[in-house]
Amino acid sequence: MNWPIATLAVVATIAPSPLLSKAVVVRSAGPSAKSYPPGKALPDTAKIALQPGDSVTLVGPGSARNLRGPGTFPVASSSAEGLAMAANRRSRFGAMRSGELALNPSPWNVDVTQSGTICAASGPLKLWRPESEGATKLTITPATGAAATVDWPAGKSTADWPASIKVGAGAEYKLALADRGTESVKFVMIPAVPKDPVEAAQVLVDHGCQNQLDVLVDGLKE
Repeated sequence: MNWPIATLAVVATIAPSPLLSKAVVVRSAGPSAKSYPPGKALPDTAKIALQPGDSVTLVGPGSARNLRGPGTFPVASSSAEGLAMAANRRSRFGAMRSGELALNPSPWNVDVTQSGTICAASGPLKLWRPESEGATKLTITPATGAAATVDWPAGKSTADWPASIKVGAGAEYKLALADRGTESVKFVMIPAVPKDPVEAAQVLVDHGCQNQLDVLVDGLKE
């Protein structure tokens, strides 16, 4: 259920979809924010009129764009060129410079260092941590039932969600990494992991899965 963000632009060029003619607003601020609320879908032919102080972030088929006013901007970017740039740009989760904090490679991984609402489909879940140098333990405590401990080996940034703890719609869990504070997450169940970035952005906005939306948007930015 985890697809790598760096390949989304490539997928978009070889797997046509009705959603390819659309973009979705994922962030907006300023005087015109009411006209472009998060979750608003826009056709390729639309234009966005922004005033001074406005900013709008759009997710399209192969990239995310930040638009700042004043000005009028076409929703359709220079599609062929833009998708080629997105497909060939350096992966944000590739080789990290010394001292850089690792970034979550997939919005469908559960970041155990953040609280919030998590959108998940049925099937195996992956846990993710930004610091993977040392071994640690993660304790997952459901609202009802027994807790489970995940032994996280050094050098591994991901781990499997324990099979002994079932994930359900509206269920809340406490996530406690050794030597760190405790985070709280609540799950929203979706029918399937979207295969298209625009569809994924729409789902994440609609269900309030903000942390995952941030990962998706950051991975698509040029």
